[in-house]
Amino acid sequence: MGALGHFLERQGIPTAGISLVREHTETIRPPRALWVTFELGRPLGIPDDPDFQRRVLRAAAELLERTDGPLIADYPEDVAEADFTGWACPINLAPTSVDTLAAEIERLATWHDRAVAASGRTTVGVSGLDMPAAGRLLVQALEDELPSAQALKEAVDDLRAYYLEAASAFPDPGTPAMRKAWLWDETLFGKALLAVQPRLAASDDPQHRILGNLTLIPATERHRLTKS
Repeated sequence: MGALGHFLERQGIPTAGISLVREHTETIRPPRALWVTFELGRPLGIPDDPDFQRRVLRAAAELLERTDGPLIADYPEDVAEADFTGWACPINLAPTSVDTLAAEIERLATWHDRAVAASGRTTVGVSGLDMPAAGRLLVQALEDELPSAQALKEAVDDLRAYYLEAASAFPDPGTPAMRKAWLWDETLFGKALLAVQPRLAASDDPQHRILGNLTLIPATERHRLTKS
């Protein structure tokens, strides 16, 4: 939108936008931008609060009177205490509408390719499996006999890296914490990990029990087990 603003300005049309990622705006240098400290996907701040949203829009519109751009103006109100659950995004980037883990993995492939191209590296590969095969191993653990604990752990580690690296290439990738919340709250992969944990914890194989009780679910996410 910042690049579009430059084009419109050359046609004599003044523009102003709302910035959710300041670093991007500083790079693009649009004619006028209002930087807000809201969650991604919440450019107007608090949901269902029209008075607040009107104040944000008014502040953005008032920038149209400025002629000293390119400029970034800071919006003065913060909504840190508002309840924003999960990772909100204005377009459907996260593959939450698919029905199977295999489809979710496939839908992320392009994003992962972009992430690897941008960074020049990946931590995916410890299992030696491609991501569809790693996904099938996790589905097998859910529906059939448990594979070896080591093979399953390596497949899960690769899938976790694949998802988080793919998410880093989304147009509005958010913070690492937001991407982790997305993985656990909004993906079939996250739900699969929570679903397979009880099977592993109840296994007669001590290695499966170690995986289920200690390493499958990070300590920071184990509170989710009581909700699954």
